[in-house]
Amino acid sequence: MTPDYQSGYWVRRVRLLAWGLALTMLLGLVLALGWKIAEVSEGRALDATREHLAASLNSLAAEQMAKDQAADAAWQKKNPFVLLRWQQDNYCGELAAGDEPQAGCWYWLPQQAWLLYRPRFVDGWAGQGAEVHVWRVLAVPEGMSTASQSPGRRFALELAAVPAAELAAQGF
Repeated sequence: MTPDYQSGYWVRRVRLLAWGLALTMLLGLVLALGWKIAEVSEGRALDATREHLAASLNSLAAEQMAKDQAADAAWQKKNPFVLLRWQQDNYCGELAAGDEPQAGCWYWLPQQAWLLYRPRFVDGWAGQGAEVHVWRVLAVPEGMSTASQSPGRRFALELAAVPAAELAAQGF
């Protein structure tokens, strides 16, 4: 064998290795970008659903006020999806005590009267592996004495985030 032939062999091997390494890095970059796009998209869908629920609850409370019916305190304990008579495609129903929420699903926790969502695409590198978003339905005004002319009448409902300390106490 001539020395030129042997150097050509090693040059081809190094080029093949460089192309393989470049393609592996490119594939990793595409997968990371795809995951981030899915994460952002899911976050926007989460915010849109939460805002739609809050606006729909307010509309329902306004309809009740227009009919001269007060939104009673029992509304705070009712499932918003049942109360509004519509469901997301990813609404998975009520979550029983002790059950693990499935990723990518909305749940109603009847014991606490909470609305829960566990994201599917979470940045695992940031240590947010078991992240859940939880809200409760609050009546507005809560404790405001001058907000309406008739005391005790609620004229709006809103979704308020449940504090992390309360979530930790419940085991989330």
